[in-house]
Amino acid sequence: MKIQTTEIFQHLENNKDRRLLIFQGSARSGKTYNILIWLVVYLLQNPNKTLSIVRKTLPALKGSVLRDLKEILTNMGLYMDSKWKKQEGYFQLDNGSVIEWFSTDEEQKLRGRKRQLLFINEANEITRDEYVQLSIRTTEKIILDFNPSDLYSYIYDLLETEEDVFFHKSTYKENPFLTKEIIKEIESLKDKDENLYRVFALGERGISTSSVFSKYTIIEDEEYPFDGGILIRSCDMGYNDPTAIIECRIIGDSIYIKELLYSRGLTSDDLAYRISQIGIDITDDLWCDNARPEIIMDLKRKRINAKPVIKNTILHGIDLIKRHKVYITKSSENVINEFKEYKWKTDKDGRILDQPIDLNNHAIDCVRYCLEMSNKPKGKITIV
Repeated sequence: MKIQTTEIFQHLENNKDRRLLIFQGSARSGKTYNILIWLVVYLLQNPNKTLSIVRKTLPALKGSVLRDLKEILTNMGLYMDSKWKKQEGYFQLDNGSVIEWFSTDEEQKLRGRKRQLLFINEANEITRDEYVQLSIRTTEKIILDFNPSDLYSYIYDLLETEEDVFFHKSTYKENPFLTKEIIKEIESLKDKDENLYRVFALGERGISTSSVFSKYTIIEDEEYPFDGGILIRSCDMGYNDPTAIIECRIIGDSIYIKELLYSRGLTSDDLAYRISQIGIDITDDLWCDNARPEIIMDLKRKRINAKPVIKNTILHGIDLIKRHKVYITKSSENVINEFKEYKWKTDKDGRILDQPIDLNNHAIDCVRYCLEMSNKPKGKITIV
């Protein structure tokens, strides 16, 4: 049986007597996959052990680690449907060793189980207290992996306070099994967002900056593309706050942004009139803030094809924007100002939090809506 591994597997083997092993790395560095391979091999060599695989949420665990684990077990000729206990959350090897999995939001499992081995995937997602509860119930070995997207984390404290610890930082360049397309996608982050590039390409901790967006390009109005990609418009509604309508053209990993409306004190009648003045075809989709259903209904009565946005979290929307090269037309002054002024919250000690200040974000919310709904091309979203 031949198993393809990277240097991470060898680091685990060389340091298998350590209590705590921490793997910090970029996206696609192969750390999770190689950790899983090593753990399966270790369990085969050491019968009657229990390994707990843990992540913050169960959906994230199922969508990443468990998929890799099932593939590894299959490639090693170990997987059987009858042994994969999906509902109970475990897989038992023939030598009596057990691989179980659960999330830290399952309180009873977090505080009630003991094991010899613990693997926490994306360990920076969980809290210090959750880590402590897991570690005190682990008798032999703990392995953590994470992308260093947080400026501050209990993991960095562990590196300074724990004695029996091994640390390794990896990047995608150490993974020889990546396709050219994946490498190109990772390296393209350099032109999109400095922090994302540091974290997901270089495997480094993010830099401290209060600005949410560090990279965008202002283009002349005539440089805005009038064909190709996906054309989509959205509206964030206000009265005392501005009402914004933004047009985006999404071409590959680039997004071109044009401001169509940015005005305070608009009633639904005013808004309908301004939409007609902008020149938007009333049959085209206009994705609107779903927090204002009464205005959406008023616009529909005026035969404007207003539709409620299916929102994800604000952080998810910010991440979507950051993963694109952003181009803003020069005349979109309010959009440019928002991208300049949109900041992260800070705590009393000046530490930056993973939560933006709810100001200077009306046009930015529109951009979020455009990207979120561009994956749901219905009606008259234009795909060229």
